[in-house]
Amino acid sequence: MMQRLGALLLLLSMLCGCAQEKQVTALPVPGGEQEISSNEEASPAVVTDSTQKTEDGQTRHLEYESLPLPGDLQLATALTAAGDTLLMGGPAEDNAALWKTDLRGESEQLPLPDGADYLYALCADEAGGAWLLSGSVPARYFIPRGSDLLMQVEPEPEGRLLLTHYDEQFAQGETIPVSITDAGQGTRFFQLVRTKNGFCLLAGSQLILLDGQGAELVRQTVDPNADGWLFAAMQRQEDTLLVLTRNVLGDADSELRRFDAQTLTPLGEEAVSRETTGLGLALDGGVLLCDGAGLSEMDAQTGEAQTVDSARELGVQLEAEQIAELEEGYVLYTPNSQSATFLRWEDGSAPEKTVLQLAVVTGGGAVSYEFGQMVQEFNTGQDRYRIKYEIYSDSEYDTDAVSLDVLRTQIMAGQGPDLFAFYDINGFNPPTLRAEAACSDLLPLTKDFLTEESLLPGLYRLLEQDGAVYELPLTVQIDTLIAPARFVPEPGVTLEDLEQARAQMPEGWVPVDSWNTPENLFGLCALFCIGAFTDRETATCRFDSQEFCDYLTWCKNWGGDGSTPDSPETTLVSLGWISSVSWLAGRGEYYAQKWGAPEYTYAGFPVESGSGSAYNILTSLGLGPQCRDLEGAKAFFSFCFSYRQENTIPANSALLRAEIDDFMAGNRTDWYGEAELLGEADAAQFYALLETITVRTGQDRALEDILCEEAAAYFAGGVSAEQAAQNIQSRAGIYLQEQYGI
Repeated sequence: MMQRLGALLLLLSMLCGCAQEKQVTALPVPGGEQEISSNEEASPAVVTDSTQKTEDGQTRHLEYESLPLPGDLQLATALTAAGDTLLMGGPAEDNAALWKTDLRGESEQLPLPDGADYLYALCADEAGGAWLLSGSVPARYFIPRGSDLLMQVEPEPEGRLLLTHYDEQFAQGETIPVSITDAGQGTRFFQLVRTKNGFCLLAGSQLILLDGQGAELVRQTVDPNADGWLFAAMQRQEDTLLVLTRNVLGDADSELRRFDAQTLTPLGEEAVSRETTGLGLALDGGVLLCDGAGLSEMDAQTGEAQTVDSARELGVQLEAEQIAELEEGYVLYTPNSQSATFLRWEDGSAPEKTVLQLAVVTGGGAVSYEFGQMVQEFNTGQDRYRIKYEIYSDSEYDTDAVSLDVLRTQIMAGQGPDLFAFYDINGFNPPTLRAEAACSDLLPLTKDFLTEESLLPGLYRLLEQDGAVYELPLTVQIDTLIAPARFVPEPGVTLEDLEQARAQMPEGWVPVDSWNTPENLFGLCALFCIGAFTDRETATCRFDSQEFCDYLTWCKNWGGDGSTPDSPETTLVSLGWISSVSWLAGRGEYYAQKWGAPEYTYAGFPVESGSGSAYNILTSLGLGPQCRDLEGAKAFFSFCFSYRQENTIPANSALLRAEIDDFMAGNRTDWYGEAELLGEADAAQFYALLETITVRTGQDRALEDILCEEAAAYFAGGVSAEQAAQNIQSRAGIYLQEQYGI
């Protein structure tokens, strides 16, 4: 279900011509063999970028540069390179605007035709000028507000489109009205190419060929709702139209489809990397492709590809949709961006940086775009260090990740990475490699910024083990139960409190959703149980307690029958996994609609004492025992701890307060431009919740499996709650001694 939801978000973004707005995206997977260091190395590795070339005795290298938008342009919805000039267009402070700029930053605003309310796409022509596709606004589009891009919805789009020519001096020339069927649907075209006798327009699901007067000749379509295929980018290569086509459901590799540029007759296709996001043409006639590994050039005849620029070497993400090669380098662009990427050729060898290897360990699923941006900004924000990363996972679905067995072998051989990142995308897929088993104590290196006061309340004490801390938390999730305050007035509920609340609930309510069976309910609570009933420092557990037996009984009595009623149910308690400040906004109003009153309580899971809520650490960093440059590691840790990742709950207390203040001031909005206002009562209640937390969820997949397997026998009626608890105690006790015992 989560995979499908992510695909739908990606689908909406691509239909609107905005790949930059993906909620979830993969951290680039480096290519080539991993560099391995040994304990015998006396000094850290210092290497130069491999993306450099020497011709006629002259060495040049590529350097990453972010090109800001010219003038008052707030967003680039259209961009093209005409010779050594870039044309950028999009919304400005008052109206749409079009600018020309050179690579030295000298800019000039160009006139727009009447009726150019929205700029869709630009393309160069063979004479050195350009064509602009503009018109009325589409059905859905993005507008900038502050640092965010917000979805705007036009309920009745006009569907008016215009083609305007600019000559080689970029003086405005003729304007041609576009005449296509279904123009009133507000389709968001995001790329334009000039053919020999007309034009071609590209949208997520449509490829439309126009004649020289703007009239539709023929079209090709895909149905993303049926099979997930979307048109992503196009280029004309002589009489052939190349179209990059991606499968947003992730069920197939991307394809480079070929069409006759005069008739759109299909000419065949070939598979390319599933992560391929962008397409362009090289100056020598080759095909440029952009994917997580970097920029490559493919020979159009043989299909062989050669790396042009490695994302691994630059330490950046190159997820552009449109690529243009200039004599000075490469411009990479995605519609709806607030900047463009320029890979500029510079004289001399690439600057030397100390390289630190980062192992990104996941339990399955993609790594967020924000995490990748954090690493990229560290790499490009200073000149001493560069982070190289490799993703490791045991999940069968992570086909592009390296097996964790490889990493374990390297660690055992004393050839582990310098740094670790432990990543859980949704709170239910913890990595099987634990920080304390692989990492060194962080405190000697980070004690000036990793303190009890700098972290969220109580979090430091949950991290510390015998005076050592093995991971630096970056983002967390709060796992809890939420209930109406009139039935559950205070947090820290016991089973008796919940039963009393159940006796008071109105007719027609249910304790939990009917689909949430006892086995499923226990599975959703298992990580809390591990945190509450085990002690990893002493390698002991207390699952044979009456408290845990009562917990099993509660799940069996409260769990649903597995049905899915036709109408939504009103539940007495809601399972809450709070992983962003955005989730907090409007909580009172939400529960007023759900329960008939805005007052709610973070009740927590049923416990005999304490709050019953828990921290679930989603992202953390660790120090490898073989780290080759401690100063570089400290610089990276300090940068990441102070970096604000969007749509998260930061572990850094100061970052969280700044984020909450932003929402309370009304400075944050959702995709549709609606203010996400966080009220004082909701903020105060969340702060109070944090002060009560004394449990960290037990992120241990093997132990979770033990609990769920033995509990399932009880829910099926095969054993009593006491016997199930004894079985769990026996198996879990042996496991804990094997894993954590001295």
